[in-house]
Amino acid sequence: MGSLKGFESLSDSKEFSSVYKDAKKWHNDACVLFYRPSQVNKIAVVASKKVGKAVIRNRYKRLLRSAFVIVLPEIVGGTYVMIAKQDLDKMSFVDIVKKLRWSFKKIGCLK
Repeated sequence: MGSLKGFESLSDSKEFSSVYKDAKKWHNDACVLFYRPSQVNKIAVVASKKVGKAVIRNRYKRLLRSAFVIVLPEIVGGTYVMIAKQDLDKMSFVDIVKKLRWSFKKIGCLK
């Protein structure tokens, strides 16, 4: 399994705001995906308190990060933000990867 090498994390609230404002957006059953082309590769995985308690939120973020790593060789660089949706744990990991790949295709960031 790969890793997120080459990707920095989004940390500043200004960066999040600019991504939410300017990025292409697509949602599926697993997450809401934001993509903005940029020179620097960045990623953020977010799970709000509406999703559940800390253990659940961290699990959802791990699942989305793992799915992103699998799809990573197929996508172009840029800034990505994934917001986890509720009931993510009821989906199989294969379904999460399929939905993520479909979202990348719809946004137009597959190679």
